[in-house]
Amino acid sequence: MKSKTYFLLCCALVLLYAGLTLIPQAYRGKHHAAGKEASSVPLILQEADGDRLVHRSGPLSGVPFIIKVDGQSGNSEDFFAFTETLAPGQTIPFHKHENAEEVLIFEEAGATVTVGDKRGVAGPRSLVFIPRNTWISATNTSAKEIGLVAIFSRHGFEEYMRAISAKPGEPLTPLSREELQRLRAQGHAVYWDNSKGAYPPGVAQH
Repeated sequence: MKSKTYFLLCCALVLLYAGLTLIPQAYRGKHHAAGKEASSVPLILQEADGDRLVHRSGPLSGVPFIIKVDGQSGNSEDFFAFTETLAPGQTIPFHKHENAEEVLIFEEAGATVTVGDKRGVAGPRSLVFIPRNTWISATNTSAKEIGLVAIFSRHGFEEYMRAISAKPGEPLTPLSREELQRLRAQGHAVYWDNSKGAYPPGVAQH
């Protein structure tokens, strides 16, 4: 059984490497795009470690988050990871990422998640896989805070996250709708326009 598991793990790593080599340059990490050698820095990050920021605009204005790994933190070639806590009733609005796959890990139970045509309530330490160009939304429908970890397979969205945030204690200067749209496009993210309806096409509904 162990040899079979090892074989499958090796196959998965080979397929992952092959997939990385086939991704267009525009969607690959900055190190790959520039043809540079890997220069990432190993990190062991505790819960509070990382670049602590606060959303200063958009639907999560005022919500703190921590960037754990990106091109600045750890000098990663591809991955972007951050942590965040959703208060009861708080919602991550419908959006999708054009250039990256994403994994969401919910530490506590009670998040109602819609990803593509699937909808459900996430239990403790549950994992949600979000393919590229797939609509995702999550709401804390519990009575307690829910911590989450978001991991992206490619750089891009961190540029948006950094641009719409401020350091703790700094003024949370809002951004105009036009500026938000520009920064989201720069971060390879598309947010659903609620004026077109409550749900994007093709997603699971109540």
